[in-house]
Amino acid sequence: MKTLRAMTMGALPAVTAGTSWAQNGTMMNGGYWGGGWMGGYGGAWMPLLMIVLVVAVIALIVWIMRGGK
Repeated sequence: MKTLRAMTMGALPAVTAGTSWAQNGTMMNGGYWGGGWMGGYGGAWMPLLMIVLVVAVIALIVWIMRGGK
């Protein structure tokens, strides 16, 4: 349990930094990878990528809670 808590606390700065980076303006006004926020290629693969990442995180949490079996 202490390891899970330490991992959560260690990931917190990365999450907050990622959020602020995503909202810095270049991603929102079309200057990010040429397609803008959810535009161009981002509109097709970004939702799919987010679903895959959420499923992977949930699977990892379930695997950890079951004791790695």
